[in-house]
Amino acid sequence: MSLSLNALPSRQHPPLTIALLFGGAALGVIALHLATNNTLGFHTDELYYLTCGWHPALGYVDFPPLVPLLARLETGLLGVSPWTLRVLPSLLGGFLVALSGAYVRRLGGSLRLQGIALVTAIAAPYLLGSNWVFQTVTFDQVTWMVSLYWFLRLVIDRRPRYWIYMGVTLGIGLEVKYTIVGLIAGMGIAVLLTPSLRNELRTRYPWIAVAIALLIWAPNLAWQVVEGFPTLIYLANHRGSGGGPLVYLIQFAAYFFFLLPLWLAGMISLFRSRLLRPIGIACAVPLLLFLFVGKSYYAAGTIPIALAQGLMAISRIKRPKLRSGLQIAVVVASVLEFVVFFFLVVPVTPPDRIHAARIETVNEVFADSVGWDDIAYQVTTIYRDLPASERSNTVIISAYYGVPGALQVYDSPNVRPEAISPQLSDWYWLPSSLAATNALMVDYKPSEVAWMCTSPTLIAHLTVPYHVAGLEQGAPVTFCKLKAPIPEIWGRLRNFS
Repeated sequence: MSLSLNALPSRQHPPLTIALLFGGAALGVIALHLATNNTLGFHTDELYYLTCGWHPALGYVDFPPLVPLLARLETGLLGVSPWTLRVLPSLLGGFLVALSGAYVRRLGGSLRLQGIALVTAIAAPYLLGSNWVFQTVTFDQVTWMVSLYWFLRLVIDRRPRYWIYMGVTLGIGLEVKYTIVGLIAGMGIAVLLTPSLRNELRTRYPWIAVAIALLIWAPNLAWQVVEGFPTLIYLANHRGSGGGPLVYLIQFAAYFFFLLPLWLAGMISLFRSRLLRPIGIACAVPLLLFLFVGKSYYAAGTIPIALAQGLMAISRIKRPKLRSGLQIAVVVASVLEFVVFFFLVVPVTPPDRIHAARIETVNEVFADSVGWDDIAYQVTTIYRDLPASERSNTVIISAYYGVPGALQVYDSPNVRPEAISPQLSDWYWLPSSLAATNALMVDYKPSEVAWMCTSPTLIAHLTVPYHVAGLEQGAPVTFCKLKAPIPEIWGRLRNFS
């Protein structure tokens, strides 16, 4: 028997109706993001992506090259500001909402169910909280969700071209963020455990897909080989959730707390369906994999397709009143989710109110998106206040990449002090002509740099405005007379964590 779309209920709707429904949902989310994206300043990581983009390479210590290059392209076209940098994540956030509805449509759900799926996506904290800021998370979610869409099409329709589409999308995903390896593992296991899919390994299409994915990833892989696989060093030093599997599961469930029963129903339904079981396996494997070696949001891209199948499970309930009641309950739960999490994940609170509202303790992304212009000004002022005889031979060394990034964004080139950091990819960008004899050590206490400094002296502390507990709040600034040239001590300062 052919496993085709005929195995699932199919409903046709006027294209204009579909376009208005899906387009309206996507545009609503895009408008929300564009209206709020400028409330806060650059996030620490955004400064890092910008700096990486200004140092184009085939790879970086903690991620592949695509996202930094997109940051450079976007700001090159639109200018450098928090709002312009966040335009692309905003657009992709709207796309992901529409894709969540497309899952239900492909599963054969009614127009009503598609609309409910769109509501759940509009309200989803794991989408709202990720897609207002420029980070790898948004682009990772896109590659995960698009890959799962092609996998769903493959499972249902069994057309060879979906292998190719998967190969392209997964290859792009490998150039976005390495966490997609978890999804690749899930899909691979699903194929091996499903006889009908396993039989397709005898055809050329799966192997063409593998070749395409590897070809797309090849430049970054070559960079890793040449540089001695720095990402493996980073992964060995980088911790996951920090609280063990239980904390991981609690955090994962919090992303869709009010819809947890729907997600459970969807996962159970996927595994109970012989046709759709490969989708369930592809979703479950990365969730279990990252339970021990990752962070709770890594597998969030699997949530929408499980919720979509949960809606399909509700639609098969025989009792009309119960079925309608549960569908209404999903909408109500989505609205509650939106109301409860809105101020915690969407940047609508002004920076001068974040500390008073205690939002910084819940969402560290907000805390680290305040005051980088002020931090740059403070560092530059400390540098300029040095005696002229010392200033001319002084370089700024920051323990974290945020300070060099902020100086590059906010200071004009003709007054900008030389600033470097040994953290992650910044470590590679040590100027070859640097001949400083002194250093302003930001985020280093005197006792931490006594090995490289003669009589290190604490001369200041940085302050983040409005008492916000940002990364640089209270950061020590130590003046250091170097015992050796910076290139000789740079290796010992390296921080790949």
